Amino acid sequence: MDSALSETCNENEFVKCAQIGLLCVQDEPGDRPTMSNILTMLDSETATIPIPSQPTFFTTKHQSCSSSSSKQEISMQIDSSYQEGR
Repeated sequence: MDSALSETCNENEFVKCAQIGLLCVQDEPGDRPTMSNILTMLDSETATIPIPSQPTFFTTKHQSCSSSSSKQEISMQIDSSYQEGR
């Protein structure tokens, strides 16, 4: 979470919402929570939220070793286990 948000945003609530959002976009529909489960997770202070699995594709940022360049590189990695469309 960006430090600029720390004064106006509850970090625990932010992380909880981000985890729930990642659960909602799981590759396998059976791994996605139902709307009633989402509401329970959002409403409860003590609800156990499953850890989302890594998505089929994701981006990573690599800092350049050169101090003269402030340009960031973004690379995409694609899971090769998905050969066909859905």
